[in-house]
Amino acid sequence: MIGETVKRLSPDTLVILDGVCSVASEEIRMDDWGIDVVLSATQKGLGTPPGLSVVCASQRALKVLEARKTPVSSYFANWNRWLPIMQAYEKGNPLYFATPPVNLIYAFHASLTSITKGSPSLEERFKMHKEASAKVKKAAADLGLKLVPNDLAFAANGMTAVYFPSGVTASDIIPKMLKQDVVIAAGLHKEVKDKYFRIGHMGVTVTNPERGDIDKIVTALKNAFAEVQK
Repeated sequence: MIGETVKRLSPDTLVILDGVCSVASEEIRMDDWGIDVVLSATQKGLGTPPGLSVVCASQRALKVLEARKTPVSSYFANWNRWLPIMQAYEKGNPLYFATPPVNLIYAFHASLTSITKGSPSLEERFKMHKEASAKVKKAAADLGLKLVPNDLAFAANGMTAVYFPSGVTASDIIPKMLKQDVVIAAGLHKEVKDKYFRIGHMGVTVTNPERGDIDKIVTALKNAFAEVQK
């Protein structure tokens, strides 16, 4: 495990996980895996409109923050400004740093309640994401497309990243998918951003199979590449 290796080689180093596409889409065990901070956002697997950053920090990470000697460069993202607010809210006391987006917080609460207490269960939810991911990745492979991850054992369950075949670009595929009411995204990594595209499959897209979203994605993908190859 990465966490074990980091703590063995550099005990004071914090382990931080980018969980944007994995939170609520697959299992994350912070304590067991030695993770100090998990970063995410509400608009992915958590199924809430965009606008909230989600941070889970271990006690170890908070102690590192307390012992920090250099000032935090960010004003708005400074945990030292937010922690007193959160601690006051937990005690039912008012305190102010910035006006919170109340509508998003209520939406986030509703989503978390559904995820943790509703149906499907959390375990079933993870299973459904794994199955949906495998279905989309197999569909891409069946079309002769190469996936970005070298090993499927390390591929995300909430997203599929696929290389374009030679001679095909985002402008060839994305509009054709959109015409079928399926939105996919171009690449982000600056070194290969024009060479691949991303398909998100998380949240209600997966957990409400009656909508038929995954089958719709697979069909649109097949149609788009069939049209390009004519």
